[in-house]
Amino acid sequence: MKHQQGAALVIVMALLAGALMLGMSGMQSALIDERLAGNYRATVIAQMAAEYGAAERIKEDSYNKYPDSSAMSCSDLRESINERDRFSDFQKIESYNETSFIGYYHGGCLQEDGRNADLVIGQVRAMPSGNIDDYIAIAFLAIVEKESTSIPPEDDGSVNIGKSAITAGDGGVSLTGSARVSGGIITSGNVEISGGATSPDSIDAGGNIVYPDWWDDEQAENYNESVSLGPDIDDPFDIKELYKKIDQQTIALTKKPFTYQDILVGSYPLVDATISQNGLVAYDQSYNVQDYQIMAEAMNYDMSDIPSLKNDSPVIRVKNFNLTNGSLHVTGGEDVVLIVDGDLRLGGGGGKGLIFDANSTLTVIVTGDTYLESSLQMQDLPVTENGKPKFMIYSIKKNRGPNDRNVIINGSSQVMAMIYAPYANVDISGSGGLRGAVWGNRVTVSGAGRVIGEGSFGGDQDSGADNEESEVEWVVIE
Repeated sequence: MKHQQGAALVIVMALLAGALMLGMSGMQSALIDERLAGNYRATVIAQMAAEYGAAERIKEDSYNKYPDSSAMSCSDLRESINERDRFSDFQKIESYNETSFIGYYHGGCLQEDGRNADLVIGQVRAMPSGNIDDYIAIAFLAIVEKESTSIPPEDDGSVNIGKSAITAGDGGVSLTGSARVSGGIITSGNVEISGGATSPDSIDAGGNIVYPDWWDDEQAENYNESVSLGPDIDDPFDIKELYKKIDQQTIALTKKPFTYQDILVGSYPLVDATISQNGLVAYDQSYNVQDYQIMAEAMNYDMSDIPSLKNDSPVIRVKNFNLTNGSLHVTGGEDVVLIVDGDLRLGGGGGKGLIFDANSTLTVIVTGDTYLESSLQMQDLPVTENGKPKFMIYSIKKNRGPNDRNVIINGSSQVMAMIYAPYANVDISGSGGLRGAVWGNRVTVSGAGRVIGEGSFGGDQDSGADNEESEVEWVVIE
């Protein structure tokens, strides 16, 4: 019998000690992560409380609108948060089902540019009472009035930039080949017409207009160069700020239980899909399934900031969206909003394309490039029975260079839409075209491409001395 040395016991004890240390380390890391997550959640709730307070102040029309030379600057007021008499009483938000106390304060102040503002302070507090500087998390917003802008009238009357077939920023407009535009063109840049392109009904350009020298005077009688246009021609809807607000509202659609993924409709077995106030549904043609598959669900949000929409519009949010070969049926008689956090590609392989029920509308907000391709077909009606655009595309994509093409309509596609892409280059080519209106940084119509002006981006962009409105926004105070 061998003499026992106890080595196994030593090894086991060492392994147990190591496992204990690893467990303690993991537990400590988990506790830290939990605290970080809790702090982040409290910060987000504080931001939401500040936005809630700002919205309430605007709704009640009681924010600081009137000059007061003795008012403290917003930055100084922020630093004086512990001076209780400068702020309103704490307004608890009852709708939060929380053990902590969530609400907001507000106080009048002045922005650095002299505009009046309300400083709104969102707070998450551990106790129902206490000082204004006793909080778990805090966020600051300032409600300010946007500076009013107007487009000066022309000597021969006002220029209605909201109802032209093509509106473009300083990138200008180019018509080449046998391009045709039915309706007017307005741009703060140049207009270049060459080849056998037909003459648009009217042109108002901030720059120069170049057209074939063989045209007669009648073809260019409604053309005006060096027109003075106001800043509203660039981006009157403030699309990037609008997207930020919508993004804050709809971020929940990118979290479970909602499906947030690339969408492909038109390839077997998901060939045809329906989009409505309930979500995006495709029919699965697999022999062993033959049922409807929910591709993305919808949730109601306040979309009244988007022109022509209203409160409680169903919103669906996805990554890249691709429809090829099959069809997308917009149904339900309601306004539906689709947010595409990537590229939008419709057409490219046949099929029935986009189909709309009587008063159903589809508004798509795209962060990437937009392709309306090849054989995309639509019904020959750009508006509903009550005059609303059936298909509206808002693109926030910014071109990276003069040769970039960010919104493309090509092939034989027949697009009935209002396309608003103030920072993008729009390219319409092939034998297809657009019936509706387009707003881009630069618009190029080439080949046999055409734009048939029918529709409007709204009546708020009319020029004239009386076109002055004061709107309210809020900005984050760091």
